[in-house]
Amino acid sequence: MPVSLRKIEKRRVLVIAPHPDDEAIGCGGSLALHRKAGSSVRTIFVTIDRPLPSGEIVRVGEADRASKALGFDQQWLKIPDGSVSRHEPEVAEGIAKAIRETSPDVIFCPFPGDNHRDHQAAAASTAAAIAKADFGGDVWCYEVWAALWPNFFVDISSVVEEKRAAIECYRSQIEFTPYVEGVLGLNRYRGVKARTTYAEAFYICSGRDFVNLCGMLNSF
Repeated sequence: MPVSLRKIEKRRVLVIAPHPDDEAIGCGGSLALHRKAGSSVRTIFVTIDRPLPSGEIVRVGEADRASKALGFDQQWLKIPDGSVSRHEPEVAEGIAKAIRETSPDVIFCPFPGDNHRDHQAAAASTAAAIAKADFGGDVWCYEVWAALWPNFFVDISSVVEEKRAAIECYRSQIEFTPYVEGVLGLNRYRGVKARTTYAEAFYICSGRDFVNLCGMLNSF
């Protein structure tokens, strides 16, 4: 299947982020472009980390800074980090409620084959929510821990520094791991195929096809 560039246009957008930082890593450039296009964007953070002895939850503050950088509203399902697979019905209900409330045209979520259990469970929960809420728009699957099967690219060359800044909001995550260099390196590599400088890769399909895809992958 040929892979082509997709232009970002004004839309109602719902983003499913298993962890705070997945939205910046997987589709931060596209979200920056949505902000420029005037789209309304809500990000659902599925998990939350444990509070420090002081009571502070570090990644909540980091996500707040990222939301200001990329221009999205936040919602938290507060599932303990690492346990999404044990809470899929609860997560699906939370996402379905958000779909009914926001009537999105587009849902961003991890590719169901992404190499992280929380990401796989979040994708499965999204599929269940799409079926519950009878979502009729498109699903844009993004990549974090595993390369997906792209059928569209988005040219993020004009906003790559905004994506960099959004990832850098998550100081607790990048302190010991070179996420910025790794993620932007992937975007640079995707840009080679897209014949541009930096690109984000997506597998885009209808909500119904996404439900079928998750069902097929979960059957193995």
